[in-house]
Amino acid sequence: MNIQLAQLKYFLALAATKNYSVAAEQCNVSQPALSMAIKKMEDDLDLMLIDRKSNPISLTEKGEVLATQAMKILEEMTILEKLASDLHNDNINGTLRVCIIPTLAPYIIPVFLPRFIEAFPGIEIIVEEATTKIILQKLKSSETDAGLLVTPIDEKSLITNTMFYEEFLVFSQKKVDKAYMLPEDLDINNLWLLEEGHCMRNQMLKLCELRNMETHKVKYNAGSIESLINITEASGGMTIIPEMATWSLSPERKERVIPFYEPTPVREVSRVC
Repeated sequence: MNIQLAQLKYFLALAATKNYSVAAEQCNVSQPALSMAIKKMEDDLDLMLIDRKSNPISLTEKGEVLATQAMKILEEMTILEKLASDLHNDNINGTLRVCIIPTLAPYIIPVFLPRFIEAFPGIEIIVEEATTKIILQKLKSSETDAGLLVTPIDEKSLITNTMFYEEFLVFSQKKVDKAYMLPEDLDINNLWLLEEGHCMRNQMLKLCELRNMETHKVKYNAGSIESLINITEASGGMTIIPEMATWSLSPERKERVIPFYEPTPVREVSRVC
């Protein structure tokens, strides 16, 4: 397989314009040259990327997946060229856009941000909190450079690098006389959960097999782990928190954190780009 960057540019131009003549004009090549280059790319990949029967021309499902990756490749080449130029001048600068899910952001940002700023003073870093769904959309549309998410995710066009595994723990209003907790030990009628849209809520429900079970008569849509901890302490019951959320707990609150019995439930935290 010998795919050229020019072929990727022609392919993306056609995907955007849906017209061979316009795409060729944008790329400053003849229409036959553009058409032949894209056809050769399809042959080399052994994939049908263009639905030539549609009007206007459209991409096949596989073509859509490849277009997302092709866009990233060209963007990375631009970054590579800029980086090489900066390294030549001993000056690394630019903008890095990072999206982080809300159940990770309060704990990870204070750890990495000061070190990053010290190591790369010439880089402007833009950090945004968003749900997994929104981050994946931003990654695929190149609105952000990287996302810190809980994985696995079902997105073949994105690259995932696992960073670490984080343990889940139980936080209770009252001190529990147990060294370990089993899922069946949880008081499901007094278990506080995050609001819809948080991937951690789905993990909590799966862990406790609560999808078809009612909990509190009081419905509180907690948007953060800190809110979960506070409402649990104020109103009773239990909640499930990740290990990093215990870092800032008072000694008294930490006494009411109980680990699960092995195998300990964890979440996989990854960098996605």
